[in-house]
Amino acid sequence: MGEHPTENPPHRDPNWPACSYWGKADPKYLGTPKWHPLPYHALDVAAVAASWWDSCPALRGRFLAAMVSAPEQAAQLRAWILFFVALHDLGKLDLRFQLKAPEALAAAWREIVKDRDHAIPQQEISTFDHGHAGIAWAALEYKTWLAASDADHSIWSRWDNWLAAVTGHHGDFPKPCYEGLDGIEADVELIEHDRAARHAFVTALEDLFLKPAGLSLQELPPACSLPARALLAGFCASCDWLGSNTDEFKYRAPEAELGDYLHERLTRIESNQMLVRYGLLASAQAYAGLPALLASDEAPRGVQTQIDALPAAPGLTLIEAPTGSGKTEAALAYAWRLLAAGVADSIVFALPTQATANAMLERVEAFAAKVYGHANIVLAHGKRDFNAGFQQLVERGQRRTRQGDEEASVQCAAWLANSRKRVFLGQIGVCTVDQVLLSVLPVRHKFVRGFGLNKSVLIVDEVHAYDAYMYGLLGEVLKNQHACGGSAVLLSATLSAELRGKLLAAWGAHAADEADAPYPALWHATGGETSPATVADEQKPPRREVGVECLRLPNAVPDDTLLTRIVAAAENGALVAVVVNLVDDAQRLARALRDLTSIEVDIFHARYRFTDRQEKEDAVRDHYGRKAPRTTGRILVATQVVEQSLDLDFDWLITQICPVDLLFQRLGRLHRHQRAQRPPGFETPRCTVLTVEGDDYGVFELIYGNARVLWRTDALLNRHNTLVFPEAYRVWIEQVYQRDDWDDEPKKIALDYDAYRCLQISRDKDAQQLTTMTTRTFRDEDDRITGLTRDGEMSLSVLPLTADGSLIDGRRIEAIPERECAESLNLNAVPAPASWAKRLRDCRMDTEGMLAGALQLVVSEDSPGVWHSHVNNFTYTRDFGLEKACHESA
Repeated sequence: MGEHPTENPPHRDPNWPACSYWGKADPKYLGTPKWHPLPYHALDVAAVAASWWDSCPALRGRFLAAMVSAPEQAAQLRAWILFFVALHDLGKLDLRFQLKAPEALAAAWREIVKDRDHAIPQQEISTFDHGHAGIAWAALEYKTWLAASDADHSIWSRWDNWLAAVTGHHGDFPKPCYEGLDGIEADVELIEHDRAARHAFVTALEDLFLKPAGLSLQELPPACSLPARALLAGFCASCDWLGSNTDEFKYRAPEAELGDYLHERLTRIESNQMLVRYGLLASAQAYAGLPALLASDEAPRGVQTQIDALPAAPGLTLIEAPTGSGKTEAALAYAWRLLAAGVADSIVFALPTQATANAMLERVEAFAAKVYGHANIVLAHGKRDFNAGFQQLVERGQRRTRQGDEEASVQCAAWLANSRKRVFLGQIGVCTVDQVLLSVLPVRHKFVRGFGLNKSVLIVDEVHAYDAYMYGLLGEVLKNQHACGGSAVLLSATLSAELRGKLLAAWGAHAADEADAPYPALWHATGGETSPATVADEQKPPRREVGVECLRLPNAVPDDTLLTRIVAAAENGALVAVVVNLVDDAQRLARALRDLTSIEVDIFHARYRFTDRQEKEDAVRDHYGRKAPRTTGRILVATQVVEQSLDLDFDWLITQICPVDLLFQRLGRLHRHQRAQRPPGFETPRCTVLTVEGDDYGVFELIYGNARVLWRTDALLNRHNTLVFPEAYRVWIEQVYQRDDWDDEPKKIALDYDAYRCLQISRDKDAQQLTTMTTRTFRDEDDRITGLTRDGEMSLSVLPLTADGSLIDGRRIEAIPERECAESLNLNAVPAPASWAKRLRDCRMDTEGMLAGALQLVVSEDSPGVWHSHVNNFTYTRDFGLEKACHESA
């Protein structure tokens, strides 16, 4: 490579070529000038990146791991990152972009007149993609910048992913080609002016960032793998969002030298604690031990006693322990250790359902108060106040500039206005696992989710509760987390050996001795062979016996005799739970019980507007939770929403047949807490399991997919009248999920399993293939994308609306402030099963705008609180949720 000139760098003159280009332009900007020089904006964003890097050990650790760099290389890696981040808007050094705001171009340089200076069609100007153009111009011109030939493309192979990451800051990874890029219909002088400006800009950034670290353009940047590319893209986009905020980075005339301007911006960011104010950074308190998370009369127990023995280092941690044994506090305590050690800077807590995510918030808020004092805590799927800085970014993004939808502040506002996404940029985010899985799916800005995860401790609760398709996606999430030196904690009552092996394999690890895994167990994997730890004998779970009664009934639905028993138990003071597998069954059964008794009968499932569901959750916790008054009996009819992460305590549990691991979860709500007294006849825990007549599990097989697991669970229940824990966790799970056929297994069940197994392999491959698709395939704002995270029910989003376009709470959509609209629509949407697609085919579904992806169900209020859709024959009430009118069969 040739020598690169270093004397008299042209950028020391504020009038050098690149300063005659605008980077931001807004005719409505309150001050003057009405435009902001491109180099200044580049340094605004780089200054945010520099301050973030310097203030956050966890961030540095993620990049060092992702780029496979040694700690002593941190200074040089920082230089490369800042250099490329500053290049993110390289494509704006192009006449076609500059003509998007001709008045700003005239103010920055000179007036450019169509037909005199150029003949560029207006369509080409308005559709010009500066992100895509940036990497494409670099591919055409980098040899000149570097004074190198690069015949074997070895240099470009290093630059490609770096440039794709930063020029893709508007949501996608662009390719280094752009049809018609160099076919500009303009005077040669203008084309040459752009070319010279790009060269001068790159040289200026070399002087500012590379040379102080002992680097130059002639040296190759570190290798940038695909996970590293995603990490850098998410970091760059986040820095661009904040660096485009005109409250912090006011427009300036090109009067200061670039070095002075950068120093000024860095000083301001640090002096006014900008990253802290916007909720992107917070210092964790020193780790105070797990007892700090417990009540004053409690001491660490079970797996909690082993948390301080785990290494405070990045890795995959699996915690297997009984329901109610304190896994959540154990995971949070371990996360606190990692935060205090600088291994991570935030937590993302993912749960199976909206109900479990909502229920977790109170516990997380108490944790955050101890760890951060004040933190930016965000709940996905819930209308809650969030960090004032977040709110300011949302409000600022409502103002449209000459960049239109390309404006970073607009994209930032759209992101932060949606609670489902902003969980990834706070200190603690609580969400459903769907939001985590979207980080590997083909949606725009998926890398912002990935960036938030990589720097966080990812905690996934109830990890046994998913299907092969979701495990395929979760495996990709774990691979990315591992590649970036991140951390993950997975919680479960127990895992089959096969599933545990899959999760460990995603981290490049395997169990040392799978056959004799202890219980409870804690696994910490960094790669390679992994051995589990367990608790001391005196800390192992106490022996617990649960009486089991198995009833074979048509369709596993309670008959009159059982309904009479349920009512009698409640009338004698018992809190009774009836857990069914279908929402339709829950709605019918609740009505039937209400007809039989004056005792309160509650219903709880997933098919509510979220705003109503929150009230339902609160009521369920109030009536059946740990602190519920137990002065009178009560009945709860519910679906699977009660089997995970909700602290409920029932005297008697009736449940339809389900896979053994989910049955154990339901049993975790039976006699959950020690009480001095239970109603007569319920002094010891007992469960009634409703199963089908014969071996045809019908709709239950459709729900759970695996008839063999249902049959084997059924068979074991009929061979035993008592379940003994904790032994049953390992023994029953391994028996039910073992690969080999049982001797007495019906042929039909074996054949069904073979078909199921083939389907699971196919769905796992589908999930992995989906993660490789281009992000242009789906819009991140499209609610339909959430359906890609689950291979099952509740994948449709139904929005009840009146004929005049109002929500059923009376608000007209067009009257809702723009910054609140996305949240309001989320709160008013109802999840519905995919099987309803045909039934809802007449509902309108927009492809653009706020309503995109939601099926608009037109309803009218037939009587107070009762909304009916006459075309589709659905009814909605706050008590029963969305149901097929006339209570039709499923």
